Amino acid sequence: METYSTMFVLLALFLIISAVIGYRDRQRKDRLERKTLQEAFGKPGCKEYPDGRLAQIQVSADRHSAPFTIDAITWNDLDLDLLYQKMDTTCSGAGEEYLYGLLRAPRIDGGSSCSEEGLVWWAAHDKERIDVQRILQTLGRSSKYSIYDYLDLIDDLPDRRIAQDLPALALPAISLLVMAIRPAAGLLCLLASLAYNMVTYFRVKREIEPYLFTFRYVLRLLECGRKLSDAPFLHYEEEKETMRAAYASMRGFARGSSLLLRGGAGMTSGSPLDLLLDYLCILFHIDLMKFGSMLRQLRGRQDDIHALIRAVGSIDAQISIASFRESLPVFCVPDLTGSHFEVRDLVHPLIHDPVPNSMDTSRPILLTGSNASGKSTFLKAAALAALLAQSVHTVPAAAYKSCCYRIYTSMALRDDIRTGESYFIVEIRSLKRVLDAADETAAVPVLCCVDEVLRGTNTIERISASAEILRSLSQKPIQVFAATHDMELTGLLEAQYTNYHFTETLDGDDVTFSYRLQEGPADSRNAIRLLRALGYDKDIADSAEARARRFEETGIWTL
Repeated sequence: METYSTMFVLLALFLIISAVIGYRDRQRKDRLERKTLQEAFGKPGCKEYPDGRLAQIQVSADRHSAPFTIDAITWNDLDLDLLYQKMDTTCSGAGEEYLYGLLRAPRIDGGSSCSEEGLVWWAAHDKERIDVQRILQTLGRSSKYSIYDYLDLIDDLPDRRIAQDLPALALPAISLLVMAIRPAAGLLCLLASLAYNMVTYFRVKREIEPYLFTFRYVLRLLECGRKLSDAPFLHYEEEKETMRAAYASMRGFARGSSLLLRGGAGMTSGSPLDLLLDYLCILFHIDLMKFGSMLRQLRGRQDDIHALIRAVGSIDAQISIASFRESLPVFCVPDLTGSHFEVRDLVHPLIHDPVPNSMDTSRPILLTGSNASGKSTFLKAAALAALLAQSVHTVPAAAYKSCCYRIYTSMALRDDIRTGESYFIVEIRSLKRVLDAADETAAVPVLCCVDEVLRGTNTIERISASAEILRSLSQKPIQVFAATHDMELTGLLEAQYTNYHFTETLDGDDVTFSYRLQEGPADSRNAIRLLRALGYDKDIADSAEARARRFEETGIWTL
C-alpha cells in the first residue's frame, strides 16, 4: 500500500510540475508572439511557404466561381505571386486562401470585398488586432493536405463503428484482471495487448490520417470561429453571425473531441503532458473511437464548413490588407464611380523608392521611349492599380478614380516549349484573347496593357500588323495602354491614341533615367549609348551608331 501511495504522489507531482512548466512556456510564447505581431504590422510579408503550398492556395481559390478572374498570362505578367507574398501577413491557412482569392477574382460590379471601416479600425487598434491574430494563429495552415479535397470525400468514406476499437480497451482491462490473480501471466498478456494495439493503431492511422487531419482542422476552425464571434471588433457582424451559426449547428461534432483539437499523435507541442496523451491515444485508440462518431456528424455539413472558412479567412485577410496599406509609401481609397482612368502619383508596389506618375485619360495610350526608361513598369503599375482597387480597396497612389475593368495583359510572353508554339504564335494568341474578351460584353470594359506589340516578327510586318491590332483594340470597349519601340506607330495611330513617353538624360557615355511620364512621343533612342555605358568595346558602339545613321539617310542597311 505504501508503494502505491508513493507512486500516486510521484505521479501527482509529475502532473503538477508538467502543468506549471506548460503554463510558463505558454505565457512566454504568448508574449513573444504578441511582440512579433506588433513589429510585423505595416511591414512586407516575409513568410516561407512549404513546397507546393502556393499551388495548393491557388487550387483552393479557384474552387470558388466568380464573374471574372485574372487569367494565368496576366497573373504572370504582373508578378502577382510576388505581390501576394508581399501582402500576405495572414495568420491562418483560411486567411492565405481568402487573400489570394481576392487578387485572383477582383470585383467588377463596383462593390467592395473589404470593409473600409474595418481596415481603418484594425490599423488603429493594436491590442484588439493582436488579440484576434493570436486567435487566428491557433487555426494554423493546412499545408500537408487540402481540407477542401477531404471534405468532398467525406460522404464516400466508410463508417467506422466504435465496436472496431473496443478490443483496444477490453484486452488491457482483461490483462489487468488476470494480473491480479497471476501477475506474471497478466503482465505478459498486458504487454501483448498493448503491442497489438500499437500495431493496429498505426495501420488504421495510415488509412484515416488525412481525415483525422481534416477533423482537427475543422475543430480548430470551429473553436477559432467561436472565439472570433465573441471578440470585441467592429464592422464584421455578417461574418460573426456566420461563425455563430456554424458553431451552433456543429456543437455535437466538437463535443468531447479535445484530443483531436489538441492535435493527436504526432502533432503535439512537445510538452510532457502532450506526450503522455499521445501514448494514451496510441495504446487505447482514443482518437480513433472519436473519429467514427465525428465522421457521422460531419456528413452533409460541408457547406457550413466552407462558409466558416470564408468568414474566418475574410477577417484574417483584411488585417493583412490593413498591414499592406501601412507598408506602402503612399496609398488611397479608390473611387470606382468614374468613367475613365484617372490616377495621381501612382507607384509600383513592388519597387523600392519608386517614382510616382500621374495620368488622366479616356483615350487609349501609346507609350514610347528608350530602353529601361520605365515603360513596362508603368504599364504594370497601371494594371495593378485597377486590380488592387477592385480587390483589396487599396491603390498605391495619392488618388485613383475609374470605372471597373476586366484586366488583361500581354507582356512577359515566351515560346511554349510544351506545345512547340513560337513566340509570335503565343503573342498573337494572347492578343486575340483580349479582343475576344471585349466582344463578350460591353457592360464591363477591358483594361489591356501590351508591351512591345508583335515583337516576335520582322519590322515591316510588325509595324503594319501592330497598327491594325492597336486600331482594332481602340474601337472596342477597351482602355489600352501599349508600349512600343516602333516610332512609326505614333504617327499611324495619332487619331486613335494619345502619345506619352519616357526619356533619359545623357552625360557623355552615361545615361540617367528620370522615370517621369511625359506627354508626346519620344524623340530619342539610347540602345547604342547603353552599349557604351555598360562597357562594350568602343569600336562596336561606334560602328553600330554609324550604320544606324546611314540607314536613316539612305533607307538601306549596309555592313
